[in-house]
Amino acid sequence: MDLFEVFIRLFAKSLLNTIKSSLKREYIRNSNELRVIRGRIDFRHHINPARMHIIPCRYHELSVDNLLNRTLKYTCYLMSRTVSDFTTIRLLRSIVNLLDPVTLTPVSVAEIDRIAFSRLNRIFEPHIRMCRVFLSNSSLTLQASKVESFSLLIPMERLFEEFISAVLVEDPAYFFGRNVPVRSQAIVGRLAKDANGTEFFNMRPDIVIGRPRIEGIIDTKYKQLDPGDRKLGVSQADLYQMYAYVAKTKAARCMLLYPEVLLKQKQDFVLIMHSPEGADVDISLMIRAVQLSHDLNRRDGWAAFRSELREIVRPLIAEQEPLTTTESDGAAAEG
Repeated sequence: MDLFEVFIRLFAKSLLNTIKSSLKREYIRNSNELRVIRGRIDFRHHINPARMHIIPCRYHELSVDNLLNRTLKYTCYLMSRTVSDFTTIRLLRSIVNLLDPVTLTPVSVAEIDRIAFSRLNRIFEPHIRMCRVFLSNSSLTLQASKVESFSLLIPMERLFEEFISAVLVEDPAYFFGRNVPVRSQAIVGRLAKDANGTEFFNMRPDIVIGRPRIEGIIDTKYKQLDPGDRKLGVSQADLYQMYAYVAKTKAARCMLLYPEVLLKQKQDFVLIMHSPEGADVDISLMIRAVQLSHDLNRRDGWAAFRSELREIVRPLIAEQEPLTTTESDGAAAEG
């Protein structure tokens, strides 16, 4: 879905839950001719002797058919005719059905501005603000404003991991010089087992290069490195994690890959592993950062990003074939 439909989905889910727990009712002033007295008698119209059994009354009635609910119903009705995602349409139609006693009628922005909020209806204020944005053909931005909207939380660490994985999986021959398998979140083993021998706690490196023999492991970290620190701000927990991955897979090289913020970050460590024979084995641990400021919507920006990422991850493979002219040109051609 595009971002517009995502916001509509968030709006519909939140509003549906709110209506189910608290349908807004207001006292509405009505005038009607009744057979029993209700409220006050309107004596100005109670003058026909032949109709004395009909009593014109003015009274207040607690009703759901108020401006706030009419705004919600009308907006949801229009939204259901605008979006394309079936789940979102179903949510919006559920709201319209719950508001069945409410009159479906056009509502203007000027009418919405007349809605007064109090402690009794404050829970609906974010939804009414969104209705106003939609009906006025306005737009929401990522800047501070007086419009209270709905939170859209994006797990950037997961997005960064899946983006890097997808790029490498798509064309491993370009990045590593040969068609080496690249897997994302592959289970390479389990960390522990109980007394019955049942194993628990899957070990899932973000990116595994090589199969069946694992040649390299990449773990992405959406954190900011510290160029002023001699360890670049790499946490001890991350090193323990990489040590466990390497010990389990016998990989010869591994990498912690960070997003580049200001300066290019590059540092190499060595993990000291113990072999079954008792000898120490040095495993290369590379700390790298990839630049995310390229304009990936442009062909040259996409090519520059791929080229930079290739230079970063290529040392993870020991047996490298020289890049050909076709491979070098392929980066620019595939933006």
